[in-house]
Amino acid sequence: TDVMEEKDEDASEKVEEKLTEEARKELLEKGFVIVDGIFGEETGGKFYKELEWLFKNGHMLPNQVQFQTSSGPVNLEKPNIFEADMHDSKLSDLEGIPSFKKVFQNADGLVKYFNGSMPTLGLLEGTKHRTVKLQYNRGGGGCFPWHYDNPSRPNNRGLTMLVYLNREWTAGDGGELELLPFLEKRETIPPLLDRTVLFLSDRVLHRVLPSRQKRLCFTIWFDSGSVNADDDVFLRSKHLQPSAVDLLKCSPLQRILSRAVYKEEYEESLLECFGHAAGGGMESQACKLSLKLHNAHLQGLLKSATVVEFVEYLRTLKPARLSA
Repeated sequence: TDVMEEKDEDASEKVEEKLTEEARKELLEKGFVIVDGIFGEETGGKFYKELEWLFKNGHMLPNQVQFQTSSGPVNLEKPNIFEADMHDSKLSDLEGIPSFKKVFQNADGLVKYFNGSMPTLGLLEGTKHRTVKLQYNRGGGGCFPWHYDNPSRPNNRGLTMLVYLNREWTAGDGGELELLPFLEKRETIPPLLDRTVLFLSDRVLHRVLPSRQKRLCFTIWFDSGSVNADDDVFLRSKHLQPSAVDLLKCSPLQRILSRAVYKEEYEESLLECFGHAAGGGMESQACKLSLKLHNAHLQGLLKSATVVEFVEYLRTLKPARLSA
């Protein structure tokens, strides 16, 4: 219909309809919110077909994650996960992805709405200030380890908008998104068709569980001019005491302590991503390297006895994980 075509071009009207005042409050206070039905199943189906077309025609590349080391950055490939970035000039000439081209070019409408209704986000307009990444997970245990979308400077991501495209997904297929708000209970979110998850890029630890079936999605990252200020990246002595816990729960400072507070969780997810999904378990080179880099990060953080003591205190505050 004409109405559907109009909303194909600009999702901002539908977001305004679906992202209620209560949902916006939830996003800013909890750090995330789940919103269903923003694009509609028809448009979701178009996205799905275009993503399938990209993958089958060889336009998607294996996903890589970059680790910073003392000798420079190291890239590790995530098995079974392929991606395409709409900034890639090779995609602009392709005729098979009109829906994704519209999203990339017209997302300033979303930025204007988000800033108008949630000014503290401080999102930046223009295609250079956003990334639209398309993802094809072919199953076989493909997953992502725990991470923040904005780990620190010089990253500028302020808001993550993740859209799922899986009409046939059922319990047992895997590939759920897990969110782990600092010292709160984890949230497990099925990747259902036309489900959107919005979260603050610098404040919400998350991962993707191993996927046993094909899983398709795309993500829009919106840059912000108000992320990674000094108060977001420099941990001070006043933050290393029980009175600072409530602040840490809603501050990007939590990123500094996260790997130590959730040490075992990080290790488990690295093993799943770079070990089991690759078929080599703990003996795979990528798994060994990822764990080595993780432990090196911990050693650097835990040199101070004050930090060690406070981390141990924070670990006692983690909610018990209930078995399914």
